[in-house]
Amino acid sequence: MNEVVIVIIAIVSLIAAVIIYGIVSTTMGYEEDVNKNYIPDRLERMLGADPKPKEDKEA
Repeated sequence: MNEVVIVIIAIVSLIAAVIIYGIVSTTMGYEEDVNKNYIPDRLERMLGADPKPKEDKEA
């Protein structure tokens, strides 16, 4: 049972680290983020997504 808890804590820690890295790197200007979702564009391209700027919705 202890092993399951350790694995869950490790997974949550890794996910939190990626989120914190994305927020810090985009706000500090180290990474580009054209669609303002706090996921660096380089990471989005690695995962196969095409980062596009958000289009403004006109009323």
